[in-house]
Amino acid sequence: MQHLKRWEYLLTTGVLLGLLTGCMGLDQVPRAERDPIYGLGQSAARLIAEQPWSPPLAQQVLLLAPPKVDAMLDTQPGALNEALTRALLSLQDGPQVLNWNNDHSGIASHQWRLETLLEASGIPLKLSDRTLQSYQLTLTLVRSTGVERNEIRTLTLNGAFDQAALEALASTRTAP
Repeated sequence: MQHLKRWEYLLTTGVLLGLLTGCMGLDQVPRAERDPIYGLGQSAARLIAEQPWSPPLAQQVLLLAPPKVDAMLDTQPGALNEALTRALLSLQDGPQVLNWNNDHSGIASHQWRLETLLEASGIPLKLSDRTLQSYQLTLTLVRSTGVERNEIRTLTLNGAFDQAALEALASTRTAP
């Protein structure tokens, strides 16, 4: 009887350690709510999802061009691209998403090239406890509708980043 209890104890301990190890691995996904770029990606994906789509967004293909990011914002284009890609892929009934380095828009009517421009929009605002940097995110969706015709949709988001959060994010991404 004692031998069976010891075996159950070891099995239970092993299962708990396995679960804890799995949960610790989840923390390595960049989903921190205080990550300003992650939040920006989520907001941009919601804005895209709110647009009228025909056929529905789930049948669309977004070809993500490499983002252009203002150097004043101390943000890597790759971080913005990753946040936007993750946010678009996490949408319920969301589009297919592909990284696209080609300058051409899609060749089919359901393919949209998504160009992203993140710019600082003004000088930093110094408050008593932090500094805010205003930004404007411009999302330009382009699709080919004919031989020489394109449909263009331009969407914008305006807001402000906490400069300390941007600096902390930049230091964690550059740390070995």
